[in-house]
Amino acid sequence: MSNFMQAAVLPDFGPATAFRIEKVAIPLPAAGQVLVKVKAIGLNPVDFKTRSGKGYASYQTLPAILGWDIAGEVVSVGEGVSKFITGDRIFGMSNFPNPGNAYAEYAVVQEEEFAIIPKNISYEIAAGTPLAGLTAWEALFDHAGVTWGQRVFIQGAAGGVGHIAVQLAKWKRCFVAATASAANHPFLTELGVDQLVDYKTQRFEDIVEKVDVVIDGMGGEIALRSLDVLNPGGVLVSLPSMYKDDPAVIARAKEKGVEVKWMSVRPSGERMEQLAFLLSNNRLKVEVDETFPLTEIVRAHQRLEEGHGKGKIVLTV
Repeated sequence: MSNFMQAAVLPDFGPATAFRIEKVAIPLPAAGQVLVKVKAIGLNPVDFKTRSGKGYASYQTLPAILGWDIAGEVVSVGEGVSKFITGDRIFGMSNFPNPGNAYAEYAVVQEEEFAIIPKNISYEIAAGTPLAGLTAWEALFDHAGVTWGQRVFIQGAAGGVGHIAVQLAKWKRCFVAATASAANHPFLTELGVDQLVDYKTQRFEDIVEKVDVVIDGMGGEIALRSLDVLNPGGVLVSLPSMYKDDPAVIARAKEKGVEVKWMSVRPSGERMEQLAFLLSNNRLKVEVDETFPLTEIVRAHQRLEEGHGKGKIVLTV
């Protein structure tokens, strides 16, 4: 193996065209770490926000290698690693929100943040799972405390987090209402959504009856309006960090007797194992909308920034 690898390097924060494909040194795993030959990388909205100087840009040192969602093969392990051996196929969200250095042919990851990819799952689907899957899981179960048979409303349900949240809520036999463009309604019907709202032509608060939990991927005015569909004592979990502690949302939640929680996802190998179990048993299907080779990082980020697709965009290496 050469001591160098290809990587998509970001010299400065800016547009997608700022990326450069360069040769850089292959990192070495320290104690508790694993060197992975990267096969696929999941892209998330936080990737382009960070690239543009927002998101978690303050955690990066330029020139930076962005990305957090990694699926690949173990090629070597650091001292004390017992969870994986050479040749294992593993996936996880690496080091978030600190640099994950995913946009490269090789990456060093923490063993406790990763899990084995089920045999029947491709690298592309595995790479699309971590950040979105962990976010959906933590939002529903850790923050909202969703239990069997509750009523759940998911904003932006066709996206990466949304389409996984739909399936996790249906796994718990919940009634699920969701917003999406009309073009994505058939996709969400297949996933089991009980009530669909076309956000372009319908006001959800006029249609959706009271629910116990709202998962809000939008923030701002959408979060504020979402409070109107909650039962007293209900919970709204808001995902966009830029709207954290929105005073208008806090005030209206207090007035309505509901709870608002803002969350930031954290890596977890244990949670990844739970998602792997659901993937292997066909309880969870991760939709990969488009794939791009790593060398086409610019096009991939431009597509990511356009939004409105279904499921995930994945880089292949």
